[in-house]
Amino acid sequence: MRGLPLEPAERLRRALFPVQGKQFGWRIASVTVSLLSVALIALILGYRFRGAELPPLLLLALLFTFATVVVLLSKFLFWAQEEEGQFQGAFKTTEREFESVFETALDTILILDDQGICREANPAAEQLFGVRRRDLIGESLDRFSRDSGQFREVWNLLLAQRFHQGDAEFVNHERAPVFVEFTAKADCLPGQHVMILRDVTERRRTQISLIESEERFQQMARNIQEIFWMIDAETKKALFVNTAYETITGRSCQSLHDDPTSYEDLIHSEDRVHVLAKLDEATRSGNFNEKFRILCAQGVIRWLWVRGFPVRDAAGKILRLVGTALEITAQKEAEEQVVANLALAKSAWAEAEALRKATLSLTQDLQMNLVMDALLKSLEELVPYTCARVLIPEGGPHILALGERTCPPPEKKSSKFPLAFMADESSFFYRVLTEQKSILIADTKTEEKWSTFKGHKHLRSWLSAPLVASGEYLGCLSIGHVQPNIYTQDHLRRAELLAIPAAGAIQNARLYETARIYGEALESRLNSLKKAETALAQSEDSRRSTEEKFQKVFRSSPIPFSITTLKEGRFVDVNAAFELRYGYTRAEVLGHTVHELGIWDDPKDRELMLAHLSRGGPIRNIMTRLRMKSGELKVTAYSADRIQFEGESCILAVSEDLPEINPQTSN
Repeated sequence: MRGLPLEPAERLRRALFPVQGKQFGWRIASVTVSLLSVALIALILGYRFRGAELPPLLLLALLFTFATVVVLLSKFLFWAQEEEGQFQGAFKTTEREFESVFETALDTILILDDQGICREANPAAEQLFGVRRRDLIGESLDRFSRDSGQFREVWNLLLAQRFHQGDAEFVNHERAPVFVEFTAKADCLPGQHVMILRDVTERRRTQISLIESEERFQQMARNIQEIFWMIDAETKKALFVNTAYETITGRSCQSLHDDPTSYEDLIHSEDRVHVLAKLDEATRSGNFNEKFRILCAQGVIRWLWVRGFPVRDAAGKILRLVGTALEITAQKEAEEQVVANLALAKSAWAEAEALRKATLSLTQDLQMNLVMDALLKSLEELVPYTCARVLIPEGGPHILALGERTCPPPEKKSSKFPLAFMADESSFFYRVLTEQKSILIADTKTEEKWSTFKGHKHLRSWLSAPLVASGEYLGCLSIGHVQPNIYTQDHLRRAELLAIPAAGAIQNARLYETARIYGEALESRLNSLKKAETALAQSEDSRRSTEEKFQKVFRSSPIPFSITTLKEGRFVDVNAAFELRYGYTRAEVLGHTVHELGIWDDPKDRELMLAHLSRGGPIRNIMTRLRMKSGELKVTAYSADRIQFEGESCILAVSEDLPEINPQTSN
């Protein structure tokens, strides 16, 4: 049906061709006679110039030649009239045949103007679009296109190349999809373009269903990143695995062939009992979905996500289990890292919240005794202690415990005065005052001069954080515990953080502004921690989105997908559709660049693509020429976008075939 508008014209040409062949022979004869006439005339003129008598035979020959020329001219006039009649008859016959085909064709035939507006349509168009013929005429075909932008691209291509054919998706009056194959010829008449549409909706649906089914099988059987396996439901012996088994486990497929149950030895000893029990249950239920560890060669531990499905006989009995095993080691490590980061974030949040509360409580009152109570209570939430004091120099060598608190508190309130001593009496504390630095002692028994520290001899673990406000050393926090080896650097860090607002609170009566500045600093840290928590949540969402993309799009798509590094153009991954289209196997392209393989016919096209991506936007349906393994060039609709793949900037590309353009096509 695609060649129907051209067939009558071809038959007309063939009908006239024999007549033209006969005319050719007569034209040769006419030329020959004319040349003979000229020769005879020249001969007669020669006789005249010499004054010789003209032979009668020569005159007769000249008269005969002239008569022959007249007969030939008459014959040519007769043939011209006959040819004109044949042409008119053939033209009318062709016109009637075209009208008959136009009205009775099962395929939709449309005549469109330069703007794609329908000027004529056959009855088949009513059934295809679900509208009456008179309602279709005068409407733009763009109205029935699923993708208006794509239709305009195809239409402009038709006007530029004069001929185009391919597949398209339209919608009928109920907006239901209609898939068609079309052939279009521009300027059949000036400003008139013919488009023939064949409804292939049912066939396309069937093809899509078959392709999806085939792709699911191909993904399990040929995708080297996943193990495709099959076991006998009764004996649990392995019947088949693909070569990914060797890549992931480090064991050969032959070893599994020699011992069909050797896969059980791969399962980590801590997971083996549980996994084998689930596998035995799957032989009855038909479903297996487990994540567990395996012990590979050289003792390497990897995580697998194994899923299985039943294959039943006509009676419904499970004969085999088939499925896939995907290595998720990196995913598990990422999940564990996310959990660890979340734990750190929660710990940091709790710490920040405690510091925030401490800061608020320290700035609520200007009375020193209330500030000390708030400080020591807040300190308990950050650092465990038996006894905590705020030691402040009171001029000269005199040291005063401005605040003191014990945990647990004593049953009876002590009537003792606050601890006071002379710095000169304790060589240890004199060093603390002199150095004015943070100190952490895991076990005080290892400190030679600890016994000189009045009021602290009973403590086995001790740390101190200096109290500094506006560059002025005010004293230190003394924090101790009766148990040795209690404190860590993290405890010291918390004490140092708390010492900042504590020093501000102590100095608040003289310089209240200092406390507010340090409070804002802590609020800023709290906001940073909130942002970190939000970033972790977004990272988790991104990870799940990336996994879904590869599982649902990249692996199952019938359209060629490829992932190359942004900088070098080195192939990181391709799907099965890419292998089928370009003739390369996945092993042949991985690790190689597009330049090494000569994929791009013109490397400048890739440079333009990179320049476009660098501006932040994806590219869609860029027409370019890509080279197959065989060396053949294909005009391709190329789409690409930047992605992060395994921590590296990459390009996710989609390449689709365009119909080959052959302006000589007919019938």
